[in-house]
Amino acid sequence: MSGFNQRKDALLRLLQIGAPTVQALSAALNVSVATVRRDLAALAEEGVIARTYGGATLLQRAEPTFDFRMRVAAAAKRRIAEAAFDALDGASTIFLDAGTTVGALAEKLALMQDSLNGLVVVTQSHRVAAILADIASIELFLLGGRYRANSEGVFGPLAERTIEAFRFEKIFLGADSVSAEFGLGETTLEQVRLKEIAMQRTQATIVLADATKFQDQALPFWARLPEGAKLFTDEASEQMRQRYRDAGFAICTAQ
Repeated sequence: MSGFNQRKDALLRLLQIGAPTVQALSAALNVSVATVRRDLAALAEEGVIARTYGGATLLQRAEPTFDFRMRVAAAAKRRIAEAAFDALDGASTIFLDAGTTVGALAEKLALMQDSLNGLVVVTQSHRVAAILADIASIELFLLGGRYRANSEGVFGPLAERTIEAFRFEKIFLGADSVSAEFGLGETTLEQVRLKEIAMQRTQATIVLADATKFQDQALPFWARLPEGAKLFTDEASEQMRQRYRDAGFAICTAQ
């Protein structure tokens, strides 16, 4: 995968929450200003953004949808889902977050349905629910709440009250951004709050995030990860692994 394709989703997410300058994008992505300018030029040629003085802005029609984000780093997300499926390890009650990589895990569960036996799946994701709805070996619970079209999930007080009725052996979370220091970053407080409640009600927290999610720390809201959380990704340097180990987390790289 080219460096541009790895950064593309992170660039779009940064532009989605504002109109950062080239310098801010450079700092958030840890690449040079010249690299950011080349990436923005490529996105402008695709008709995804409009260049502005010193930066860029998303075109209204190009706001990233769930389907668009599913196509970004799709192969990496499938590899992460394969590894995450193995991490189920006999769990009987799990929570699946809204998000494209968690959606890939739901697709893997559907493919492997004959190996499941009464697995209880709780989710706020309408996409995940649609994938798993007709599988006899899964008992599916869909949270209620305010629907957010861009993530195809529900959030807010109703979702928070509903999830408190469950205890999970394992939860599988996605995120717009991942940080050893801050945890899981999102664009809304409601998204963060639901993750926090899920993490309080589980024995094991597992985060699914492709490598682009580790580059962006410019988001406004963060949920801290519990010690011992596991993060599944597609690429991780030894320096990155050590940073997360020092913070009390484990990084698992999907092959």
